[in-house]
Amino acid sequence: MTEARLYLGVDGGGTRCRARIRDDAGSLLGEGEAGSANARRGARATMGAIVAASRAALAIAGLPMTALGSLHAGAGLAGVCQPADMAAMAAEPHPFRSLRLTTDFTTACLGAHEGRDGGVVIAGTGSVAYGRLRGREWRFGGWGFEASDDGGGAALGRAIVRHALKAADGMAPRGTLSESALLALGGDQEAAVSWCGRASPADYGRLAPLAFEHAAADAEAARLRDEAAAEIGALVMRLLELGVDRVALVGGLAAPLASHLPEQACAALVEPASDAADGAIALARLGDAA
Repeated sequence: MTEARLYLGVDGGGTRCRARIRDDAGSLLGEGEAGSANARRGARATMGAIVAASRAALAIAGLPMTALGSLHAGAGLAGVCQPADMAAMAAEPHPFRSLRLTTDFTTACLGAHEGRDGGVVIAGTGSVAYGRLRGREWRFGGWGFEASDDGGGAALGRAIVRHALKAADGMAPRGTLSESALLALGGDQEAAVSWCGRASPADYGRLAPLAFEHAAADAEAARLRDEAAAEIGALVMRLLELGVDRVALVGGLAAPLASHLPEQACAALVEPASDAADGAIALARLGDAA
């Protein structure tokens, strides 16, 4: 009797890692989540998140943990900025039958356009644009929280923190955004600075929803939201300039930002056919066929 093939797709985001298991017919068996799978956390921590999310998916599927060894896996990871990042991940031991690794934007594009030409802009913890057209590929942004990723959740969260501290100093307008942010950071400036000293990009990203929650009543919240939308819109426009005219906007901030993009960028957006986890499953199937 032929052993049933099982495929695992991992969407390794900067805030959370999602794992999905499908059988050979494409039926969904289970999904699970774990913490950040940003490759910049280190190969061991990132693989730990992948395995934890995969175990959670196995549990939902009602499969034994020993089934990890039968999974053909594909994973797209955030935070892959240099070849050394991917090399470190490829060298890290894993429990799967097979594992193919790539970037989060590659699996997002595979899922969004089902392997056809097109582009994606990810507005998640970070931000990045990726496009494919007639054998050519382009990538813009996604170089890390410190130097890039404008319009992403971490950058927006950092802007919220800066605004809250300035407002507390009387150097920016006080409002519901600054008050809510300062409360979330511990209640005063000293606590906020302590929070910043231990915060990760994912922690900053968790503050981003405050800009959307307070935008209707707080002009500073609306300004920060619109600045983030302008940055994401610029990534869409860059792809359009290169002839990539089908662009999917994906990631945790995609929905709240979409209606605030510049009109031309908004008009170019298409609904993704599927998501990055299914794109990673497509990658896993390619690895199984190789």
